[in-house]
Amino acid sequence: MAKLSIRDAIRVDARAIAEIHVAAWRAAYRGLIPDDYLASLSVEKRTGFWETIIGRAGPAKLALADHDGALAGFCLFGPTRDEAPSDIAEIYSLNVHPDRWRHGAGRLLCEHAFREAASREHSAMTLWVLKGNDGARRFYERLGYAFDGGEKTDTVLIGSPLYDVRYRKAIA
Repeated sequence: MAKLSIRDAIRVDARAIAEIHVAAWRAAYRGLIPDDYLASLSVEKRTGFWETIIGRAGPAKLALADHDGALAGFCLFGPTRDEAPSDIAEIYSLNVHPDRWRHGAGRLLCEHAFREAASREHSAMTLWVLKGNDGARRFYERLGYAFDGGEKTDTVLIGSPLYDVRYRKAIA
């Protein structure tokens, strides 16, 4: 049986993270984000982005799910970007390679981020998900997250509107 484990990202992981990022977006967002944007995603550009994230000091953490020696997914999390100052944590990005969907990596990464937030005495964990991404919404609901009424429109990320909803899970 395959073994999943969690570890922190290091700089040499940037390309593998970028490959997961691009593959996951192309699979998960087909029909939700314009095809031309998905086709334009570049592993090279994403590699530079992830190198910067990994090299940046700060409270955000980048955890990787290792599946028998190969990266399966990643989770970037830290203090909320919605409220400051706050005791709320946020999952900024969760992506699992489509070949590894439904093998437990996403759940393991979310549980890790949640435990880390609890250890830092946060009172809740939030995340934003595309309003039309029903599969992701069901996934988060199975993990105990619920829509908290927060909605926003992002017009910067891809140049056309993306409608996001916020999910929240209390930390006991």
